[in-house]
Amino acid sequence: MSDTIVLLHGSATGSLSWDPVAGSLRSSGACVFAPDMLGYGTSRAPTSSYGIEEEVAHLVRLLNLHNIGTLHLVTHSLGSLIGLHLRGALGPRVTRMTLVEPVVVSVLRERGEGAAYAEMEEQYQRFMSLLADHEAAAHFFVDHWSGRGAWDSIGSRGRAMVTSLVPKLQLEMIAARSDMTMLAWMADAPPPTTILVGENTLVAPRAVARQLGPALEATTVVVSGAAHMIPITHPEAVIDAVRSQPRSQEKGFPARLGDNP
Repeated sequence: MSDTIVLLHGSATGSLSWDPVAGSLRSSGACVFAPDMLGYGTSRAPTSSYGIEEEVAHLVRLLNLHNIGTLHLVTHSLGSLIGLHLRGALGPRVTRMTLVEPVVVSVLRERGEGAAYAEMEEQYQRFMSLLADHEAAAHFFVDHWSGRGAWDSIGSRGRAMVTSLVPKLQLEMIAARSDMTMLAWMADAPPPTTILVGENTLVAPRAVARQLGPALEATTVVVSGAAHMIPITHPEAVIDAVRSQPRSQEKGFPARLGDNP
């Protein structure tokens, strides 16, 4: 693993969500970089006109600042949307991808994934309807993606952190919903790619994985017992995927985690 492993987080988490994965990979000698996207950690706040291009420019600047050349891009959730656009900007510098529970609304729209698109639209409308009360919006968001009761389980510090991120979550959701990028562009000359999807995940990421798998000629792995938050709940699945060599998907059928060589 000579390439730098770059870990892109999803919404409402930040780079700290990768700590178990990053720690294990570093302990085995890998070079790992886990940046915070705009509005997270020490990164600057996004502008009011925020879009995917602004996020990608921010990440390219960080990669260049840290003298990162070729890289294995590992992404989670919304980070997969940003990551696919980042690959478009970096070209051959991205030598491999691991997409964990990818959420890409444009793929659902383009490929006619009606139930999955409806799930994302319902989530969007509900979140936007709660924006007058940031805590209520954050509560809904966490329970939607992590399961009912998750909000209560993350503690007061976690609840305060997610609540403070609501303005950025709003911008991210608008950007994801308005993105019209075609699947053919995202899948152009893909590097070796692995997709991880939770056995118990939501309809939308399952459908995105189903569409991205053949397009990217990816190895698709179902993580037994997992839902959407795999980097936090099942970090060993990500670690195993990063350390293993991807193989071509066989007739579109995903493998179980333990089935990969």
